[in-house]
Amino acid sequence: MSGGMAFRKDCEECGRSFLTPDKTRIICQRCAGKGQPRPQPETVTKKGTAPKAAGKTKKSLEKSPTSAPVDGPTSRVAKDIATKGRGREVTEPKVQQAPQEEEKTGNKEALPIPERKREAFDLTQSQIQEIADRYQRYVEVLERPAIGRRKTIADAMGLSYQSVVLGLRQWNQQQTQIEDLVREQRFAIEKVYFSYREGKESFLDIKARIVQETGLNPWAVSRYLDLIHDGERKLRTVPPVSSEQETAVLKEYRKYLSASGPPPSPLHPLIAERTGVLPKQVYKVLLSYRLGRFREK
Repeated sequence: MSGGMAFRKDCEECGRSFLTPDKTRIICQRCAGKGQPRPQPETVTKKGTAPKAAGKTKKSLEKSPTSAPVDGPTSRVAKDIATKGRGREVTEPKVQQAPQEEEKTGNKEALPIPERKREAFDLTQSQIQEIADRYQRYVEVLERPAIGRRKTIADAMGLSYQSVVLGLRQWNQQQTQIEDLVREQRFAIEKVYFSYREGKESFLDIKARIVQETGLNPWAVSRYLDLIHDGERKLRTVPPVSSEQETAVLKEYRKYLSASGPPPSPLHPLIAERTGVLPKQVYKVLLSYRLGRFREK
């Protein structure tokens, strides 16, 4: 290419850049070479033509008087593309994939939408509110059905479990979340709650007092109390502690409740470090203690 102009082009087949004096060339020499048919013994093409016959066809096409001049740039590009197509026709086996793909696509479009998924998006506002009301009643009294709250609601309303989950999630997005409570607010809820557990007031009366003294959202108070009384199933496999360790854990917990504010470190790891047990074992001891106090009345 010395003494002439060379153009940098991007191959439309492989994307590689290459230099060529032909401004109209669209594929590189490597991709053009891949299109040459390789001799295969008695290999039959899609049209039933042997490689030898295909080669004759190629020669006849190249020598045809109606073809473009061989030296022209447009002719060379067309010849490269045509040669590549004929090479594939000779060497590739006959595989009919397109009809199968169409058939698969057709089957997917023909499949009906599962009933469960339709229900999840067809809930009315009154149904969503009823789901929320039922769920709130469970939370407010710390009731946990054996099969779970959401499954119980789904069975009672004749809905799918997924519908109840999605409906409740939509409603809950508009409510105050536990994550909105800072550590000091969580500590205040727990401290006030256990201070009134010593008396004869009911659980609902104690919650009303907590809301009054802390000024927090009633639903946020209910959700946090529900949270610290939850986890029995998750902690079943946690090994129990000795009676001495349990006493030590509860002693540290009472110190925590008698303080004026929460410690700088998370409660469970802090007590675990002071008593020589695991954080999950602390959680299990405290949960047992909280549930025992709740069930006393």
